[in-house]
Amino acid sequence: MKSIMLIVIYFVSYIFFFLMLSTVGMFFVPYLEVITSDGWFIGYTMFFGWWLAIFPAREYYIKNEEYFEKVF
Repeated sequence: MKSIMLIVIYFVSYIFFFLMLSTVGMFFVPYLEVITSDGWFIGYTMFFGWWLAIFPAREYYIKNEEYFEKVF
């Protein structure tokens, strides 16, 4: 169950950081246009998203490290 929670934390923080960083684009275009932009999503995925989401997931992993070492 904790490994599923780790995946959920990674995914939710990935989306959360995407939506938060997309608010910067509101200065230039409407928010809905920013979050539906394919170019912005691909750029976020390539440069920011995958490693920004690691930090909250890593904190959860460290908190439950004993469990993960025993299971894996």
